[in-house]
Amino acid sequence: MKTAAISELPKVWADVLRWVTAGEEVQLTDSDKTVARVLPPAPAAPDFLARAQAIWGEQAEGTPLSALVEEGRGTR
Repeated sequence: MKTAAISELPKVWADVLRWVTAGEEVQLTDSDKTVARVLPPAPAAPDFLARAQAIWGEQAEGTPLSALVEEGRGTR
């Protein structure tokens, strides 16, 4: 994990952005105490619905998933 002093931040901001872009967490410190963290963005969640529609189209053949779940629970 990288660290950067708040007092030096204007000089090292380009480095901080490069580190975060590379996926590293950067701790910002003031008098050797961590006061903030700069984190890379969380990865986007996969779009399962779009993937399923690309494979099977708008309406997949077979039993709907909701019916399978109900059957498994014994509520059907």
